[in-house]
Amino acid sequence: MLSSLAIAVPESSQLGPYSVSFDMNTDLPHELTPMDTIQGQAVTVYVMQIFTDNTTKARLLISEYNSPIDSTLGVYKQLTAMGIALTGFNTTSMEDKMIDGKEGFLIGSVPYPDNTMAPADAKLFNALYWIDSQGCECGPVSLGTTSVEITSSYPQDVTENLLSSLKVVKGEAAASAQPAPSAQGGQVMPPA
Repeated sequence: MLSSLAIAVPESSQLGPYSVSFDMNTDLPHELTPMDTIQGQAVTVYVMQIFTDNTTKARLLISEYNSPIDSTLGVYKQLTAMGIALTGFNTTSMEDKMIDGKEGFLIGSVPYPDNTMAPADAKLFNALYWIDSQGCECGPVSLGTTSVEITSSYPQDVTENLLSSLKVVKGEAAASAQPAPSAQGGQVMPPA
C-alpha cells in the first residue's frame, strides 16, 4: 500500500514592484489573489488575498508612502487595537514579533459576545511591520515609507507560519506561484 505525503510548498507572488513569498505550512487548500492597487494622493497600497473559504482567509497590504511618515510601532499597535474594537472584536493578545527580519507586532482578537457578524468561535490576527523604519533625530519616533500589514482568520499556528516565513522585497521578480485549489464565495473581514 502506497501512501502520499503532503509537502507544503512555499508560495510566491509579484505584488506591484514587490516580491512576496511565504510558507503557511498547511494542507488547507488556498488561493493567492492579487487585488487592484489603491492609488491615493500620498500613498499607494498593494493588496493580496490568501483565500480558503468563507471563514478562513488572510489579507496582505503593502502601503508605500510618497514621503516618510511616523512609523513608531507603539502608535500603530494602539491604532490597530482601537480599529479591532470598532469592528466588534476584543483584543486578547498583543505581542512584539520579528517579521521579515524587522520589528513588528501581532495582535490576536475574538468577537465580542454581541457581535452577530462573526461566528462566536472566530479568531482574528492583525500584524504589522515597516520595511524601512528608521529612528529619527527629531525625538523618540521612527520614520518610514513602506509598511506591511497582515490580517488573518487562519488558525494561530498557520498565521504564525505565514509571519515567520514572510519575505517582502522591492524590485525582485517573484518565482511563479504554485497554483492552488480554487475556492468559492467570499468573507467580509473587518478592516485592520
